[in-house]
Amino acid sequence: MWCGLRLNWEDSLKNLNFSYIIGVMEILTAKELSNYLKINEKNVYKLVQEGKLPYLKIGGKIAFSREIIDRWILERTVRDENILIAGSDDVFLRKIIDVYNSMHTPIVYYAPVGSINGLKILKKAGATMSSVHILDVEKKAYNLSYIERYLSKDGYVVIHLFYRKQGLYLQRNNPRGIRGFEDLATKGVRFVNRNVGSGTRLLFDFLIAERNIEPSSIDGYNREVNSHLEAGLSILNGEGDASFGIMYIASLLGLGFIPMFDERFDLVVPEDRFFSANVKRFLSFFDQSTIMHYIKDFRGYDTSRIGSILYPENM
Repeated sequence: MWCGLRLNWEDSLKNLNFSYIIGVMEILTAKELSNYLKINEKNVYKLVQEGKLPYLKIGGKIAFSREIIDRWILERTVRDENILIAGSDDVFLRKIIDVYNSMHTPIVYYAPVGSINGLKILKKAGATMSSVHILDVEKKAYNLSYIERYLSKDGYVVIHLFYRKQGLYLQRNNPRGIRGFEDLATKGVRFVNRNVGSGTRLLFDFLIAERNIEPSSIDGYNREVNSHLEAGLSILNGEGDASFGIMYIASLLGLGFIPMFDERFDLVVPEDRFFSANVKRFLSFFDQSTIMHYIKDFRGYDTSRIGSILYPENM
């Protein structure tokens, strides 16, 4: 990240006028840069304040390297052409992205880093959109409170994708006789947990807290994996007796499954990116008639309201 780079120049440079060459580095003032980028000078300072524009600090004044700015423009152009999704891991979203990429360019990149990490990346403009499923534990429901908590109140569009069933993965034939969360605290039951920061981990913690189950009483609470598939495979391979994840993976691997919660899965897109042509084209791919062919193989998903805008309400 180039933003905020400070260079220790000699004091003699403090009194020099900008628009000079230091070695091969051409330095521009904010006014010169505004002319170069053809934007208002106030917008230059705003981009600097928001950490979105690479700058130098010389003698207490903000300046800009044209070489670094040119590189920033190139990187931004490449980033804006493609779609970068950071957030929660979901196999159905992966399937839709793979199908979309087989038919369109520029392509969509997907980084399943967890709901909270995805929002943090989005806030820093490191992604085009974020995939999230975050439960408001105080209201005991999925709502938009995470917008104010992790981003800002305005400037984002929230699009509903689907509901999916979350529950307990169990070994085939359930040899431990597990019937619910309370049995996870039973001696001898080995649990495999999801990673901290994932929406599934937040949901699991909420559900066991509701039942007054102490995390320390669960053998394997701190044993973490990074995806629903990893969680399912750990149970299939005998590395644990139970885990927590989505119904589709249990069905795919032939595991036992106890449904516990229907969760909402959303996409969060900055307003300035929402109206771009490539984002609109990608979002139009989530039309119900388009995805019906693919949803039939994915048990535990409800796509009846896919593509509906949850926030802002007047869009």
